[in-house]
Amino acid sequence: MATYSDLLSDIKLRYRHTFTDAQVLVWLNEELRELYDVLEIDSPPLTFQTMWQESFYSFPANFDLTRIKTMTYQVNDGDSFIEIHPSRSDDDQYANSSEYWYSIVAGGKLYLNIPGGPVDNRTVFIYCDAFPDEITTSMVANTVDLPIQYHEILKLGVLERISAARKDGLMKNNFTADKEDKISNILWQRKMREPEWSTTSDVMPKTQRWC
Repeated sequence: MATYSDLLSDIKLRYRHTFTDAQVLVWLNEELRELYDVLEIDSPPLTFQTMWQESFYSFPANFDLTRIKTMTYQVNDGDSFIEIHPSRSDDDQYANSSEYWYSIVAGGKLYLNIPGGPVDNRTVFIYCDAFPDEITTSMVANTVDLPIQYHEILKLGVLERISAARKDGLMKNNFTADKEDKISNILWQRKMREPEWSTTSDVMPKTQRWC
């Protein structure tokens, strides 16, 4: 597995420069934050099991509620999951009890509304936005905490910033074009893997009402 030191060496090999590792890491951290945002990289999901007739669940200590992105619920004893959306009502007593939804209530607890009431041992996955750690010179021997398919994009982004700092417009444009091309390819591949119909389409004939 590649380390941050490996990335720094490859970056310098591709484009000679005299910047210190500390300065290059500043750019690397900026690029990491941008990639996590653009590529919507998630952290490992939080998982728990439901309990019979229990609708309230506590989050782990120091859990950041603002990072919740998607929540899914196991609807049967197999591997069928549905996405649960947050309550759209400011007052949960007016929310539809026949639908699946969740809400964050007083004390930062999770309230799950399961039609018919919660059952035992159903899995819930909570997917959250991930944020990269700040990499310092004391951490360059660490393994790169980024999926390997994004390493090349990360290096191109750092090279783009280095060449911009050197006012080398030609190389900057080359690195920018390569980076944006790879990002576009990844996003397009994700789009192609999505189902053709992401939402239910009503194809039943409509009854015409005449006034």
